[in-house]
Amino acid sequence: MAGVVKSGGVLDPGGVLNPVVVLTGMKLAVLRRSRSGPRAASLIAGGVCGGLVAVGTALLGLVDFPAPEAGVGTIALVLLVWTVGWAVGPTLTGGDPTLRLSYFALVPQPPRRLALGLLAASFVGVTPAVALVAFAVLVVFGAGLGLLPALVAVPAMLLQLLFVVVLAKLGVQGLGRVARSRLGWELSALLVGLVCGFLNTGWFGIAFFFKLLGGHWAPTIGTVVRVLPSGWSVVAVDAARRSDWALVGACLGGLLALCGLLFAAWTALLARQLVRGTAGGGRPAGRRRGRPRLLPDTPGAAVLGKELRLWARDPRRARFLRIALWTGLFTGLLPVLGGFPTVLPWTGVVTALYAGALGSSLYGLDAGALWLTLVAPGAERIDVRARQLAWLLLVGPAALLLTVAGTVAVPNGWAWPWLLAALPAVLGAGAGLVPLMSLLGPAPFPDRPGGNPLDGFSDESGDQVRMQSLAVLLLQLFAALPATGVVLAGTLLHSAPLRWGGAAVGLATGLLFAGWMGRAARRRLETRGPELLDVMRKGVRRKAGTADRSPQEQDLLDHLSRRRTATAGLLVTVGVLSTAPQGGVALAMSLLAPANRSWFLALYLPPAWQVPVATGFILLGSACFVGVYRLIRAKQAAERAAEQAAEHVTGG
Repeated sequence: MAGVVKSGGVLDPGGVLNPVVVLTGMKLAVLRRSRSGPRAASLIAGGVCGGLVAVGTALLGLVDFPAPEAGVGTIALVLLVWTVGWAVGPTLTGGDPTLRLSYFALVPQPPRRLALGLLAASFVGVTPAVALVAFAVLVVFGAGLGLLPALVAVPAMLLQLLFVVVLAKLGVQGLGRVARSRLGWELSALLVGLVCGFLNTGWFGIAFFFKLLGGHWAPTIGTVVRVLPSGWSVVAVDAARRSDWALVGACLGGLLALCGLLFAAWTALLARQLVRGTAGGGRPAGRRRGRPRLLPDTPGAAVLGKELRLWARDPRRARFLRIALWTGLFTGLLPVLGGFPTVLPWTGVVTALYAGALGSSLYGLDAGALWLTLVAPGAERIDVRARQLAWLLLVGPAALLLTVAGTVAVPNGWAWPWLLAALPAVLGAGAGLVPLMSLLGPAPFPDRPGGNPLDGFSDESGDQVRMQSLAVLLLQLFAALPATGVVLAGTLLHSAPLRWGGAAVGLATGLLFAGWMGRAARRRLETRGPELLDVMRKGVRRKAGTADRSPQEQDLLDHLSRRRTATAGLLVTVGVLSTAPQGGVALAMSLLAPANRSWFLALYLPPAWQVPVATGFILLGSACFVGVYRLIRAKQAAERAAEQAAEHVTGG
């Protein structure tokens, strides 16, 4: 980056490169080349969901509020939610995987110029566009107040977008430094768990927040959301209605000054990380003598001890476990705020589900260390089984303890048959899927010097890990269906032995999945070990052509054209929404007869129609997933036919 690109595309080494232009161009080039494959499917799915929420936020400005002050408080609260989402969201993915800081560690550019380029590139993509649509609520609200408020709303909207983007940059950089300590692991995991828990069951607590806003705390909360920087933009729009130009200037100028301070702080952290060049900082643990040996001196015990230590000491593994724990806790506790404690006993099951989903890249976290297993004769079986046992020893007791505590807190014996049926099945399926899925689609985690512990996987690996996590989550749920189906049959038939028999079915299902998938993982490691090691060392790379790769080496969605990729992305989005919330969750809630209908469409119908409609949503989601599979298979069949035709012509 030490030159200027001329109009003819030749690099002039004697010029001074503008990082804003170059990094923005790099981001655009990456996005242009991401219009097919799993990256495009992920962007489409996220863009559709985020776009719907953003449009709903923008339409909030059309609501006829009883007074402008009420509209200002409501919009300020919504903007606060968006701001918190932008501040916490990067901790889920580790920030933008396209332009990582480690890529530019050796670039001879001052940190401030590099920060300007990275900031400018951050405005390119689907996420900023979605946020801009959401912040258009200021323009819509201002247009209802008059011409001058609408004009003031335009710079207010742009400053709001600048504020959240810089805040997100500072957040992921600052939390990355904090996350190097054990306290940082807990804090970052708690934030992510709170976000995931709110996405799971946060709607149950919406009634509580509405009561809070409508009660005697309403004036105080309204004042707080106005005073916070996230509300300064809408306060400026309302001040323009009253021609209070001093307040307009103070709000917009203060927001601009705050963006400058945040940018300066982010630049300082960025400069320190570029100079430091190491992600460490902790002292190496000394060898402790005299500690009693807890495990026998066997190969399996050695791998088990190594895995237990890694889950406890490695920042990324420890963070994944803590995210699963906090997600389960918040998923059960948030509905209690809305007077719906029925979800609380399921805290342990949710923890096990997320522990399995977040562990779907187990072997990828070790990267090139896989060769230690491959060079030891017959070590594949020992390695897989020890990893399964370590995962169960860490997740199983925590999930069981949360299940017992949640059930005791809700004095109702109805949940015990369901929990005893679902929990063993979910744990067994997770223990089998964690090693198997990470070997079917290896996604190595890059170990970069000076890296951020919150960094996600690389661009290609990250897309694969997200798909694998979703697949593991859904497969764990499907694994619990036979046992919960037995409990449901016993409930409908009023048969206590059949209802409690679901526990035996769940235990048998869990053992079956753990054993069967463990053997499949071992066979995969034995037969494809060298190829897997090559991927672990070099990373997931996609070539321009796919004819020279075997079907096992190709990513499923990498076959699809842009049109088929867009269709697959939409089908996946509709399938997830239909199967999980509108189908499975709505079906469970209709059987439990809750008072909170929330956003589940089936619960707004007469009782006789709720179960059929929820079941219909599950079938619709399943049909969407089948449609994605058929798209992939059809494209693969077309490619094989083209290859056979080419071979026939060549042979002829």
